[in-house]
Amino acid sequence: MTLTTFFRLLKTPVDAKGDVLAAQVAALNAVSPPPALGEEAGPVLSTAEGVRANTFTVDPAAFANIPSSPFAYWVGNPVRQLFARFPRFECDGRTAKAGLCTGDDFHFIRSLWEVPVEAISNGRWKLFAKGGDYSLYYSDPHLVVDWEQDGAEIKSGARDGTLPGARPQNVEYYFRPGLTWSLRTTSGLSVRALPAGCIFGHKGPSAFLPNNDPDELLALLAVMNSVPFEALIKLQLGAATAAARSYEVGVIQRTPIPTLTNHATRNTLAALARQAHDLQRERDRTNETIHAFCVPGLARYRERSLCEAARILDTEEQATQARLAAIQSQIDGLVFDLYGLSAADRELIRREMGESANQRISESANQQIGESANEHDAAGITHHALRIADDDTDDETPPAPEDLVTHVQNLLMWCVGVAFGRWDVRKALDPALLPPLGGPFDPLPRCAPGALVGSDGLPARQDTPPVPLSPGLPVSLSPCPSIPIAWDGILVDDPTHPSDVVARVRGVLALLYGEQADAIEREACEVLGLRALRDYFRDPRQFFAFHIRRYSKSRRKAPIYWLLQSEKRNYALWLYCHRLTPATLYAAGRDYADAKVALEAGRLEELRQGLERLAGGTRKRREQEIERQQRLVAEVTDFRSHLDAVALRNLPPDLNDGVLISIAPLWELVPWKEAKKTWDNLVAGEYLWSTMAQQMRKRGLVG
Repeated sequence: MTLTTFFRLLKTPVDAKGDVLAAQVAALNAVSPPPALGEEAGPVLSTAEGVRANTFTVDPAAFANIPSSPFAYWVGNPVRQLFARFPRFECDGRTAKAGLCTGDDFHFIRSLWEVPVEAISNGRWKLFAKGGDYSLYYSDPHLVVDWEQDGAEIKSGARDGTLPGARPQNVEYYFRPGLTWSLRTTSGLSVRALPAGCIFGHKGPSAFLPNNDPDELLALLAVMNSVPFEALIKLQLGAATAAARSYEVGVIQRTPIPTLTNHATRNTLAALARQAHDLQRERDRTNETIHAFCVPGLARYRERSLCEAARILDTEEQATQARLAAIQSQIDGLVFDLYGLSAADRELIRREMGESANQRISESANQQIGESANEHDAAGITHHALRIADDDTDDETPPAPEDLVTHVQNLLMWCVGVAFGRWDVRKALDPALLPPLGGPFDPLPRCAPGALVGSDGLPARQDTPPVPLSPGLPVSLSPCPSIPIAWDGILVDDPTHPSDVVARVRGVLALLYGEQADAIEREACEVLGLRALRDYFRDPRQFFAFHIRRYSKSRRKAPIYWLLQSEKRNYALWLYCHRLTPATLYAAGRDYADAKVALEAGRLEELRQGLERLAGGTRKRREQEIERQQRLVAEVTDFRSHLDAVALRNLPPDLNDGVLISIAPLWELVPWKEAKKTWDNLVAGEYLWSTMAQQMRKRGLVG
């Protein structure tokens, strides 16, 4: 045995490394000789503060116990010997696999909400687990992949080289329940349940059991998310920095894992993992881009003000994080026991991991809560920060939660969805009507629990009206007669029109809040820093920008409510893309824009009448009013002309192309630079695989 002394300076600032190393050498010389042969090697004790924990005497031969023999000098032999004492992950039918690489993600991958629901799972599009952000135990698959005819196009492109990099690998494991994680992350390993019916990606490798037993999968989920399991993975990765850490399947396959022959321990781990999964998923019940969405958070406390409701939600979130931290601590303790590690080894591992169970859970929670706020600027619109108005109440009043603005924006966005017939307002009025959520590995539902669905289980349409939820509830084309649904997918920014977007949102608020609806609207405007609710929908830097950011994820930008607006923003149409037909733009011009032009032109004529009889200041004010009205008529007429020109191009969208390509022909009317950018790409001959590009080529629009 040859003992070698190691000085650890990885976490020492560069400009201090020399001084720290000198101190460590001096401290080493001041202590007794190193341990004799056969004695436990470990950190050398020293009276110098901060030195003894970073000086180690180890036999380098012990590194061979760990795959790839990394210089794992900072742990003792009991930890290194775990690789010999316990079986590797890849044994007894348990396996970890890398999944699908499409070779062209923009072509083959969409956000869940982009494509028609009926084409998901049972049709062309399959749910796709592609890694994603750090999230322990649970993460909703929010992507779908084009797997038409069993992935024939991707497989063919991989064979003939037309899709360089395409790898449809391990297809026999597709659609099986399992566990998945992000291949590359700076935050650490975070394993979560993979529901049945999903394809997993090469950036979202996955683990499987031969029997697909959900309890065994949950117990394995607990072990893989434990501090000791991740520590053993990091040992194999050696001195790789956090930014360079990749959790490849080979590393997972070689990691030792304790046997779970004790059924009581296995069942306890499975129960704890299930609790953690369900607590994490509970947050997503207020996120309308997720399979588990039910109602917005503020709607759960309709008897309270918006600020009070947000404080309750914040308190609930703190309680959830505390419970998750306690669960993680229990799991870590049980897995440490299974590995048979001493208290000293446990402390060393926790110190090396550099984070407590509370911090791990907190990071996972914050990632889920803040994912929309931290998303890159997907809006492509110059938008300003929104501030909460100063609180003039007593000092004892607790401060407004930091995420109050987002809560309010989510509530208003849900109101728009109700007006379009996407969400079922009855389920907000009576949460008992919400269907239960499935298990962690059950196939995900086609529609979220909060969706308005027809008799066929798909999103309700005018020809398949909503089904009754319980005896005595109204059965009609509108689930609540007081809220008419825009079945044609068109709302308008026009206070004179019955389909006015602001009036429809107010109708939903009135149903939710009753006599307090006006006060709630005023509070919402105050929170958003606006004078009036119409300003929120009229200014593209407000609702439209928020909606774009909320519906942009994993590098896909996919708003489903489209704003078509006149140049000076005095008139606009809102289109719900899932109700678009080849006739939608013609209907928008005929039934909405034409009426607006006629109305404003009529007002202009009324103002002109009797002008010759006016004099002085009265005449001047009337002339100024006429001038403003002329500009408005010209603006609306110009909008109508552009709408007509777009309709005459005859380029109906195919939502299978994705939102960016579908919205591109409307770029002259949409205040979003991504629409123009995508149109230019189409004209230049890109995206030849899309239905839109093929239509444009037939009409001679491709350069």
